[in-house]
Amino acid sequence: MQENKRKQQSFEYGAIILLCSTVLVKIIGAFFKIPLSNLIGDLGFGYFSSAYDLFTPIYTLAMAGLPIAISRVIAERMAKARYNDVKKTLKITSRIFLVTGCTAAIIMLLLIRPFVSLTDATGKTVYSIYAIVPSLLFCCIMSTYRGYFEGLRNMYPTAISDVIEALGKLILGLGFSYIALKLTNDVAFAAAGAMLGIMVGGAASATFLYIRYRAKGDGITKQELSESPVAESGKTIAKTLIVIAIPIVLTSLSNSVASLVDVTMVKWQLNHLMKDSADLIRNMYDASIVDYNRFVTKSLVDNEIPTFLYGIRSKAFTLYNLIPQITSVLGVSALPVIATAWTKKDTSLLKRNIESPLKFTALVSMPIGMGFVFMGSEIMGLMYNTVASVEIGGVMLRIYGLAAVFTGLSVPMTSMLQAIGKEKISLRNVGIGAALKVIVNFIFVGIPTINIKGAALGTLICYVFIFIANLLSLIKYTGVKPSIYKTILKPFIAALFCGLSTAILDLSAFGKIGTVLEIAVAAVVYLSVLIILNTFEPDDVLSLPKGETILKVFKKIKIIR
Repeated sequence: MQENKRKQQSFEYGAIILLCSTVLVKIIGAFFKIPLSNLIGDLGFGYFSSAYDLFTPIYTLAMAGLPIAISRVIAERMAKARYNDVKKTLKITSRIFLVTGCTAAIIMLLLIRPFVSLTDATGKTVYSIYAIVPSLLFCCIMSTYRGYFEGLRNMYPTAISDVIEALGKLILGLGFSYIALKLTNDVAFAAAGAMLGIMVGGAASATFLYIRYRAKGDGITKQELSESPVAESGKTIAKTLIVIAIPIVLTSLSNSVASLVDVTMVKWQLNHLMKDSADLIRNMYDASIVDYNRFVTKSLVDNEIPTFLYGIRSKAFTLYNLIPQITSVLGVSALPVIATAWTKKDTSLLKRNIESPLKFTALVSMPIGMGFVFMGSEIMGLMYNTVASVEIGGVMLRIYGLAAVFTGLSVPMTSMLQAIGKEKISLRNVGIGAALKVIVNFIFVGIPTINIKGAALGTLICYVFIFIANLLSLIKYTGVKPSIYKTILKPFIAALFCGLSTAILDLSAFGKIGTVLEIAVAAVVYLSVLIILNTFEPDDVLSLPKGETILKVFKKIKIIR
C-alpha cells in the first residue's frame, strides 16, 4: 500500500500536473496584477514592480534553485535505493534553509535604505520592500518540501502549494491594497499593501507543505529503510548539497536575469536622463503623461517619471514573463527523470527525456511569443486601460515577444544541464548572458530617444545568447543530438503562420472584441499547421494520464498519423 503512495510520475505526467497548476496560477496572477495596475495606476505599479522585481530573483533562488538542488540529490539517492540518505537529506536541508532564510531577511533589511536611495528619487519604494521581507523565511521552508517531493517524482504537493500561494496573493494582495489606498490616498502605500498580501500567501503555502508532509509522509516503507545502506553523515550530506546547490541556485537566476538587471540599473539610468533630458522625454510621452494626469489629483513631476516608465515596462514584462514561468515547470519535471537516466547511463531514455521537454516548451512558448511580436499594442490595450500601456508598453511587448521564444527554451535546458551535473556550465552561460544584458542596458537605456525600451532590447540579446550556449552545451556533454526539426522548427513554423494570420486578419476596428477574435483565429491556424506538419507523435501522449485513450482519439481524428 505504501508503495502505491510513492508511485512515481513520468516526465509527461509530472509536467502535466505542474503545467496545469502553473497555468491556473498564472490566470490567478493575471486577476491579481491587471486589476492591481488599474487600481493603483502606472505610478503605483512602478512602486510595486520595483519591490517585486527586487524580490523575484530572491524568490527564484529559494523557489526554483534550491528545490532543483534538493530534487536532484533526492532523485539520485532514490535511484540507488539509499532511502536512509533520502530521509536524512530532508532533515539536514530543513535546518540549513531555516538559517538561510533568517540570514537573508536580516541582510535585506540592512540593504533596503541604500538600495532605495540609489534607484528611487522619491524614496517611496521602501514601503513595499519592507512589506515583502518576511517572505524570505517562508520561501526557504517551501523550497525544502517542494524539492523533496519533486525528487520523489510527486508533483502534486508543489502544484497545490502554488495554487494556495496564488490565491492568497489575489485575495489578500488586492484587499490590502484597496484598504491602504482608501485610508491613505497614496499609491505607494497601496503598492505596499499588495506586497503584504503576497507575503501572507507565501506563509499559507509553507504551512500547507509542512502539514502535508507530517500528515501523509513520503511513502518510504520501514522495510525499505531497514534494507537501505546506513545514511551518510550529516556533514557529508550537507557538503554534497551545498556543492550541488550553489551553482544551481545561481543558475536558477537565468529566469530572473532581466528583472535583476533592470531593477538595479534602469530606474537609476532614467533618473540621470531626467536630469539632462527631461523636456525631450516629456515630449516623447506627452500623450501618456496627459492621460495619466487626467485621473489623479496630483500631476506627475519629473522625479516620478522614472517610476512611471518602470511601471509600464513591468506591465509588458509581466505578460512576457508568463512564458519562462510556464516552461520552467517542464524543466522541473524533467530534472529527476533525466538525473535518473544519467545515473543509469540509459542513453535512449536520456534522449527521449531531452527531446520531450524541448518540444513541449517550443509548443507553448513560440505561439505566445509570436503573438506578442505581431500584436504587442493590441494585447497591451486589451489588458490595460491607459494610453501609456499601448504607446510605450506595446513597443516593448513586441521586443519581449521575440525574447520569449528564446527564454522559454533556454530555461528548461538549464535544468537539464543541472540534472547531468553540469551546473557550472549553465552558470557560466547565464553569467555571460547577464553581462551582455548589463552592457546593452547601459548603452541603450542611456540614449534619451530609446530610454526604457532599451531594457527590452537587453533582455532579447541576453536570452538569445543563453539559448545558443545552453543548446550547444547540452549536445556536447550528453552526447545527445536532439532533432531540431522535430522539437523546435515545426513549432516555430506553425507559430510564424499563427502570427502572420493576425497581420492579415486586421480586426482593430472592432476594438477589444476584434483583438480577442484575432487571437482565437490565430490559435486555430497554429493547431492546424501543427497537424499538417505531423508534429505530434505517439510517444508525446503515451506517458500522459490516460495516454493510450488519448492516442486512440488523436489517431481517429488524424492529429497523429
